[in-house]
Amino acid sequence: MSIQVILRYQRLWYFLLPLYLILASLPSDAQRRKSNVVPDTLHLVAVDSATISKNITNLAKDTSKVKKSDTSVAILIIRIEGYTMLLNRLMTSLKRGFDSSRISEGVPLVDTSLELIKYNIAGLGRTPNINDIYTNKVMLEQLERKLSSWQSNLFSYYDQLVNIDDTIHSLRRDTSMHSIPAEDELYGSYVGQLTRLIIKYRAVDSANRASLIKMGLLQNKVANRYIEVSNLLEDMDYRLDQFSAHMFYRDYRYIWRPHRDSINPLEFIPVVKNSLHKSARVLAIFFSIQWPVFIIWLLVAAVFAWWVLNNIRRIRQNHPAEEGEAILQHARYLYRFPIACTVVYITTLSSVLSVRYPILFTEINWALTMIALTFIFRSHLPKTLFRKWLLLMALFSVYCLNNLLIEATYVEQWGLLICAVLAIILGYKFLQETALTTFAQPKYTRPVIKLFIGTSALSLLLVILARVGTAKIIGSSAVVNTVMALNLFVLIKILLEAVYLQVEANKNSSTFISFMDYQDVQRKLKTFLTVMATIAWLVIVLRNLYVYDAIYEVISDFLSTSHHIGNSDFTFSSVIIFLLVIWVSFAASQLIAYMFGSTGQSTAPATKSKLGSVLLLLRLAVLGGGVLLAFAASGIPMDKLTIVIGALGVGIGFGLQNVVNNLVSGVILAFEKPIEVGDVIELGTRSGVVKEIGIRSSKISAYDGSVVVVPNGDLISQQLVNWTMTNRTRRVNFTLGVAYGSDIQQVTDIIKSAFTNHEGILSVPEPIVQLYRFGDNSVDFQVYFWIPDLGTAGTKQSEVLTYIYAELNKAGIDLPYPQRDLHIKSVDADILRNMKPDNRSGEEEEKKL
Repeated sequence: MSIQVILRYQRLWYFLLPLYLILASLPSDAQRRKSNVVPDTLHLVAVDSATISKNITNLAKDTSKVKKSDTSVAILIIRIEGYTMLLNRLMTSLKRGFDSSRISEGVPLVDTSLELIKYNIAGLGRTPNINDIYTNKVMLEQLERKLSSWQSNLFSYYDQLVNIDDTIHSLRRDTSMHSIPAEDELYGSYVGQLTRLIIKYRAVDSANRASLIKMGLLQNKVANRYIEVSNLLEDMDYRLDQFSAHMFYRDYRYIWRPHRDSINPLEFIPVVKNSLHKSARVLAIFFSIQWPVFIIWLLVAAVFAWWVLNNIRRIRQNHPAEEGEAILQHARYLYRFPIACTVVYITTLSSVLSVRYPILFTEINWALTMIALTFIFRSHLPKTLFRKWLLLMALFSVYCLNNLLIEATYVEQWGLLICAVLAIILGYKFLQETALTTFAQPKYTRPVIKLFIGTSALSLLLVILARVGTAKIIGSSAVVNTVMALNLFVLIKILLEAVYLQVEANKNSSTFISFMDYQDVQRKLKTFLTVMATIAWLVIVLRNLYVYDAIYEVISDFLSTSHHIGNSDFTFSSVIIFLLVIWVSFAASQLIAYMFGSTGQSTAPATKSKLGSVLLLLRLAVLGGGVLLAFAASGIPMDKLTIVIGALGVGIGFGLQNVVNNLVSGVILAFEKPIEVGDVIELGTRSGVVKEIGIRSSKISAYDGSVVVVPNGDLISQQLVNWTMTNRTRRVNFTLGVAYGSDIQQVTDIIKSAFTNHEGILSVPEPIVQLYRFGDNSVDFQVYFWIPDLGTAGTKQSEVLTYIYAELNKAGIDLPYPQRDLHIKSVDADILRNMKPDNRSGEEEEKKL
């Protein structure tokens, strides 16, 4: 709610509250009337039942206002019972009251926070600390958010009280209560019930008025503090704008002229004590306001630590000691330092996701991260790099202390100068070490170190030019950005190791995780985490330079600005939301296919999946729902969808027939189910196992190891052979020839004996041996037998043929091979001469011929 609206409500309340109290103190209509005028029933102000009964009796004598009727008894009794129950419910609600105690108890905390902020503002000197201004802004934003929430609750409570007041006064307008029973017995009972109803009405009305006054006073308190917080927040924004506009102006004396400046130097130690005391108070108040957030972060850390330790325990249980240790050694961070990795995980997330923390809490968060990283690097970094890491930690500590100081001092100026020089030297040493070491380092190590050296050099220049406030920001940003870059790199490693442990812990389970290709998952997940870490690092850099809010506002204004194309209005934010929802729906569709599809490597699975068609329909639903949600989320009118459909219709007519044909064929495959994932099929000259039924195309894993992508239209239009549509049994047949003169019955018995008690060959249907034909040089037999799994067809046929060949050899039955008689009628003489070693032998041979 804006300040103008609050001021308007406040002025109106200041006017209405005295008027309301005056009207409440005046006598009611019944008291202002003359004594000879009979009061209305529900306007009675007497509080004792005897007086109320007497007034009702006097009112009953006035026939102009009250009617006597015997037919209205049932209506009157029902009305009185209903009104009594209604008033009981209202009184119960009023006695239970509204939960405003939390607001009343929180007002003193708000007052304490405002006093501290005002004290901080009053203490800002000629060289104000940007961190102090930003901390005040963070506190004010937290207070504004809390007061706004309180106002919403109070307005809701006030509306409920107004509704109760309207309900109470609606009883006075019920004309059916002007009728009374004509019979004396019914009349006496009616008067008693009406008397109790009037007493209850007066009690509820009085309690509701008291609650309205109490709620109004509390609303006034909250509104006053909201206005004050809003004014202070505007002042902080103005101070930040002023600092941004003058950040490169000289704000302190030159370091080589300490006594010629008009600014009186302050003692360093008192400034440090005062700064730490003020930051501690701010952190205490901030924690009292936002303590649920810290509890949530602690719970997230506990869940992550339990997840990691539980996976480590399961790996040890599921594998022998040496094998389990070898698996765990691949998680070199999480396995050896689970607690330190948890600290890195939670502090990094807290730093990136929560941008509204006081500077002291942020620095405590960074310090915990540095300590955890030190424990990890102690055994992973070479000694030379680890010593340089310790020097970087020392620089980090000095800059953290500088960030807390509320006033610039001469000692601080020299400290910034020395730290900038040390940072440049340390960055140069880091560059030399990374060029010589064989230690595996991140890809962007050298660019980050060069950025560290450049920003440190800029900080040194600003200190020399007496721009102390800006030098502090640049120097601190150089160190923190370098540390956070390394921290995010370690966090990526930790998350990848956590996924690795999860996969290894579920290798022997029946979940989809056991079928995951970790190398593929690691590659994709690493790319995604690297992109997210880069974005997070850029956010941290912008926040450390205190330009995050300004850039965020510029980007927000750019994205929310309306643009026009013809008669259509759009914003870039709606376009981004549209594309993002489409991308998320597509990614979700791919994830569904990966998780629940066929992920095994075997080309002949023992069982086929029943989820292929269901997954296809689910993926279609996800994509369709994603498109509709993208239109709704981006604010694009749904009637524009008809334009898109019309454009698609034109596209289909011109050149998208095949695409639409394949899409429709995919839907037909999902409903008709001629094939399922895991089926062994033949399509033309290709055969293999169906691995995936997609929206536009399907994938068939061939027996030579290749993957054939087949458009769904071909699966519908071409002749398809499905070997496993009902079961996996298959008939195997081959032809066998024996020499003429062999005993036919003996050969038949030998062939049949190959199937007796043979594992993997069905006895029903029984194998068949038939005399097929009399060939050119053999008597041919045709053999048929059935196997339960077509994946073993080649193996079983080989076993049967091997057995038959051995038994035929034992029985002395020959397996003939083709024989031909060659008759040469004439040969060219030149060919004969070339074939013989000498001409004489050739001539003799020619004479013989």
